[in-house]
Amino acid sequence: MKRSAEKTKHTFVHFLVYALGFLLVWEWLRPIPVVTNTGDIEVFVLFALFSFLMIFMKIPLYVMIPLLFAGSIYAIHLVFGEGSFLTREGGGASIRLFFEDVAYNFSLIASWNLEVLTDPFRTLLVLLLLSLVAYLIYFWIFHIKRIFFFLFATVVYVAVLDTFTAVDASMAIVRIVVIGFFLVSLLHMLSVQAKERKIGRRSASFMSTAWLYSLVFMILAATTVGYAAPKMEPQWSDPVPAFERWVTGEGTGSGGGIRRVGYGDNDERLGGGFVQDENPVFYAETDQPGYWRGESKHEYTGHGWVSEPDYRESETVYGEAVNYRMYTGDVETTAHTASLEMVEGAGFPNLFYPGQITALNTDGMTLTVNGDASDVTPQFYTDVVGGEVTSRTAAEDDDIRLTSYSVDYGYPSFDISSLELEEPQDPDFITGRFLQLPDELPERVVELAEEITEDADNRYEMAVAVEQYFRQNDFEYATSGIPVPEEGQDYVDQFLFESRIGYCDNYSTSMAVLLRAVDVPTRWVKGFTDGEPVETLDDDRQRYEVTNGNAHSWVEVYFPETGWVPFEPTQGFNNNVDFTQETEDVDVNSEDDQDQADIDRPDMPLEEDMMAPDDSDIDEGGAGAGGGGTGTGLSAGDWLSPKPILISIVALVLVMIMYEKKHRILNRYFLFHYKLFGNDARFTNAYHRALWLLDNEGIPRAEGETLREYARRVDHITGTMAMGRLTERYERMTYGGREEERNWREDKASWEELVNSLKF
Repeated sequence: MKRSAEKTKHTFVHFLVYALGFLLVWEWLRPIPVVTNTGDIEVFVLFALFSFLMIFMKIPLYVMIPLLFAGSIYAIHLVFGEGSFLTREGGGASIRLFFEDVAYNFSLIASWNLEVLTDPFRTLLVLLLLSLVAYLIYFWIFHIKRIFFFLFATVVYVAVLDTFTAVDASMAIVRIVVIGFFLVSLLHMLSVQAKERKIGRRSASFMSTAWLYSLVFMILAATTVGYAAPKMEPQWSDPVPAFERWVTGEGTGSGGGIRRVGYGDNDERLGGGFVQDENPVFYAETDQPGYWRGESKHEYTGHGWVSEPDYRESETVYGEAVNYRMYTGDVETTAHTASLEMVEGAGFPNLFYPGQITALNTDGMTLTVNGDASDVTPQFYTDVVGGEVTSRTAAEDDDIRLTSYSVDYGYPSFDISSLELEEPQDPDFITGRFLQLPDELPERVVELAEEITEDADNRYEMAVAVEQYFRQNDFEYATSGIPVPEEGQDYVDQFLFESRIGYCDNYSTSMAVLLRAVDVPTRWVKGFTDGEPVETLDDDRQRYEVTNGNAHSWVEVYFPETGWVPFEPTQGFNNNVDFTQETEDVDVNSEDDQDQADIDRPDMPLEEDMMAPDDSDIDEGGAGAGGGGTGTGLSAGDWLSPKPILISIVALVLVMIMYEKKHRILNRYFLFHYKLFGNDARFTNAYHRALWLLDNEGIPRAEGETLREYARRVDHITGTMAMGRLTERYERMTYGGREEERNWREDKASWEELVNSLKF
């Protein structure tokens, strides 16, 4: 049976409405270059326009599909190909590579290796998705005549991007409101036209000029007034920070939430896991990478770290002399320079540097003050307790963020023999601060420290023994599922004796406390690991990308004749500085030489044992994971990754198929339902359901039409007598005034005959 519904005849109004639908889709494409690395966005816009036009013109599928296919290849050529598309070297090569690429990527999909799909194939998936969206907009506008859901989704999409990313959607919202007003109004007019034609009041579509002018005037007037009118300041506090704290668990005071990885300021309460975040924080160019030191803290509270910095004005930080030295003059260092550039939205008041900072080059330094770029020259202050170098302006409460700068630094190499020979004669300044432990520290922590270091003959061996203790005793590195110490429970005690699972904060804090328990001065240091090299530059320099996931914490141990020496206790991480030991000039293949190498650092595991675990497991977030707010917002770079695109395409196709076949699906469902659960008592319900199905199929009961007249019309359309039999039975039951003898088996046969005749 053919469904009795008039075919849509397109008019100028239909074209205008569909064009407005295309403009809504364009609003989805506009932010993509900002939130992802996608370029050539105009190619995607033109392909979407091409798809919209072909679907609007109702080109047959056997013509449309090849044209869309050819358009996809041409679009991919524009993005990735070279030369003219009409030449063998240009278009011919692109077509040949296209088919090879498709075959290769289908093999990847079959093995579910979606993360390695090629960029041209990902582009093809996006183009396919755009063509499906074009058809979906057509279906919404011309078949169901509703667009509110897509309009609402567009507003939410743009608002989320404006809130959580660098996208400025101020004008986008204005455009969407104007487009939405026109769309809803014109769709309503089309519905009115359809009703007018149905009742015979008008035989053709019409457009009231007065109505159209009034619509344009009202929409433009409302938009202009809304845009130009003065705005009140927000009456409620910004919910986004609270929402982010709720999601990441920051600022709860309990340390028990899931926080976002990153460099933070507040380390008073450590514990719990964190959410990974690989957004870049800064890029560094240097020929000698190392841990980017930010600051250190010296007071352990049993729950985390606090500090009492002693800032001194750094008058000499620009010259050859510096206010604070990490090492004595006996430590061998090599001179290097590093240039740091923060990503947009990130920045810190303090400097990050490897090794010993020797000078800050102010030429070319950029910064922001209270969020705005500034050319003010800040004053630098050095914490002579912890080594942090920070910046300030004349106004103490200004929020200053250094966005690019260059530092000179000395990268150290420590002689193991010298460290082993040092006597533990620490000055009062050191012992008074860096041996502090809380009175409530459990005694078993002290006993464990004594047990670990009982065979060590000097401070260096004690430090190495504690450093290696975690690697030799089945401690596990993890960033999620980390238990939080209970109220009153010591953070280190819980890690050492109960959980034995954690990340850098757990390991570094535990090493610092264990060494303090045996009178070795230590401090807790935070910053970033080296980062990943992303580009090779001139003069053996490389460009490193440092992300929130590189946030890290480690330990520095004090040696009176050397200074502060870094150690790395965290599972899967190697120490970031060199340790050397002078050896006799002997045959490198001799066993004696091997023995000598073995004692360089006692009980050091093999290099294979020191390899980091899976990348997914070693993304660091110590350094007070999640506190600094230095990230660049929610990551949007994965939105065009293969898996979401494939899932979107499959879901969209399934939704379109189900909606197209919804009447058949409903018919099948009720047919199956009444086969299983139908009985004499449910005949009335079954009859009413038949009326509903007929109305849904485009055969509604007309106003004033009796059931018998309606049944005869239905039987004429369907070519059966089923509706007449069911109606006769229904009238006898309803209007007969007496109980009718029932026979559901016969009624069910008629009901099934009617429903089966509705297939189309």
